[in-house]
Amino acid sequence: MTLPTSRCSNAKLAAVGGSIVISVGAITVLGVMGGIELHNTRVAAALALLETDAPSDAPSTQPSNEPSAKPSLRPSSSPTVSTSPSLQPTTSLSPSAVPSVNPSISFVPTSSAQPSTDPSATPSSSPSSLPSASPTVSTSPTFNPTRRPTNRPTNKPTNKPTPKPVSLPSSFRLRLHWEKGDFWQDEPWERWFCMACAHCSNVFDENCDVVNYCQENMMLALTECRPNQWTNAARFSMLPGNNQFNLEGDQLKVANSNLCLSLVSARKLILETCNASKIEQRFTGFRSVGEGAMEIAPAKVSEKDGVVIERCLTQHHHPRPGERIYSEICKLARVADTNLWATY
Repeated sequence: MTLPTSRCSNAKLAAVGGSIVISVGAITVLGVMGGIELHNTRVAAALALLETDAPSDAPSTQPSNEPSAKPSLRPSSSPTVSTSPSLQPTTSLSPSAVPSVNPSISFVPTSSAQPSTDPSATPSSSPSSLPSASPTVSTSPTFNPTRRPTNRPTNKPTNKPTPKPVSLPSSFRLRLHWEKGDFWQDEPWERWFCMACAHCSNVFDENCDVVNYCQENMMLALTECRPNQWTNAARFSMLPGNNQFNLEGDQLKVANSNLCLSLVSARKLILETCNASKIEQRFTGFRSVGEGAMEIAPAKVSEKDGVVIERCLTQHHHPRPGERIYSEICKLARVADTNLWATY
């Protein structure tokens, strides 16, 4: 039986379409298999690369042309912070040539048997902003002042200055100094009056009995002693004090005796046994021969109402024979020009 033409054409088209479908399916299967093969190849290559990069048990002898690994962008581990030295200090007295390790930063000073010879780059400690101790605050003094001074000031220096050595004859007379211009008793010519031992009835007696000998408790008075004439004037010698017993002044001793002039009151003078430890027997103002007239004054200070009174040896007003020698206020004796003595 013969098929119609239209049916034959449809059959052919169906056969061709089935072939195309079969071909597309085959191609799809081949593509999937090819992708699987390509994946397996890549995995094998990656495994081979990992085996190649794995470290060996022994280091290589040849240096690599490229770094074995790229540097990381971040440190492998965080830096350690130490509050104490990483290594114990050496006890060697000399420093090592090169430090074995870099110095660590530490706020704890290292200890050493010997002090370091070089200064540190930074101070060992920072100064404190506040004082270690607060000052005490007081509205009153620590000690109350005394109502009176603890020690009264001395009228003279505590330690006496070293006196200048005085050179005098072994014995001499003491003459009341006269110089041109003096008008004793309104007489312009030179007068000669010297010290002599005398008996006086009281301290104000101007007419003492002058004698040519000296005894203990006698006083001194004026007598005439003109050269080349006989006189009752006494001879004296000076005993240097040399600040012995820490006393100022020298002693005036009657020659060839053990009698020294002594101050027994503010004014009265008598002869007593010599005693260098008594301030009453010390006198100042002696001068060596050729140094001029002397103003002889008691070393013992005379005071009135706390005021020092300057006194010196003289007689009352213008001189006359028999007038007693006593300790008078110097300014009065200076007015009468009878305050000075000279050796003779």
